[in-house]
Amino acid sequence: MIVVENRLFVADEYADQFVERFRDSMGKVESQPGFVKFELLTPANSETDSYISQTYWESMEDFEAWTDTDAFAEAHDDHPPKDMFTEPHELEIHDVAFERTAE
Repeated sequence: MIVVENRLFVADEYADQFVERFRDSMGKVESQPGFVKFELLTPANSETDSYISQTYWESMEDFEAWTDTDAFAEAHDDHPPKDMFTEPHELEIHDVAFERTAE
């Protein structure tokens, strides 16, 4: 399994709009083969403007296949205002080495 993490730096005045944009775009990825789950992490305090979008995929191939779909293009074609972001986003992809859950 992999985790695709997109760290986005959002200006305070756009925080609510940013979260709504993600909420409104959901429904496009859930039916994709290999998709496991999505999480949008918001800042827990005012010391950061960093939001983290995380998608979990069964494999890198599943994620790459998603990026070649019309649904992916539709989910990313609504361009936000340029001043919504304070810095360029940072994309990272990680393999899940192991996982623990509650008993």
